[in-house]
Amino acid sequence: MYVVDLAWLRTTPWRERLAAAFDPADRRPALSRLTDVQIRHHADSRASAELLVGWLCSRLNWNGSRPQIGLDPVEQEAPGLAGVKVAWEGGCSLSLDRDHGGLSARERAPNGDERLWKVLGASRGEGGILGEGVRQALPARPDLRPGAVRRPEVCR
Repeated sequence: MYVVDLAWLRTTPWRERLAAAFDPADRRPALSRLTDVQIRHHADSRASAELLVGWLCSRLNWNGSRPQIGLDPVEQEAPGLAGVKVAWEGGCSLSLDRDHGGLSARERAPNGDERLWKVLGASRGEGGILGEGVRQALPARPDLRPGAVRRPEVCR
């Protein structure tokens, strides 16, 4: 039996977008200068927020000194995360907030300029999360893998 953690699956779009935001080589040094991480979550989804913090700790090797971390429950219809904000030295920050059709992103540069944009399709919604959980929980069958040919059973 394969166990699927829906709280972890709910963090997938947030992890993907945070990783992508710091993927460019000129942005990576900011990761070692993070000063603040704020995660807003549905009141019943603290586990998702804590899993996201654990992922950040693991990926960024926070073994003692780490930025200030805040977990803030908020009212929202769907379970999961509502928003994530990371700030780093120089007054810079990146915010991702749940919005219709994806995530709203806001970036603040060292000079105070702000950029806003929409990350389309960043969330699969609760139905997509549950569907992915069911897909992952199904046992792997070699006869159903791509390109496999199923041989008809022969009656004897």
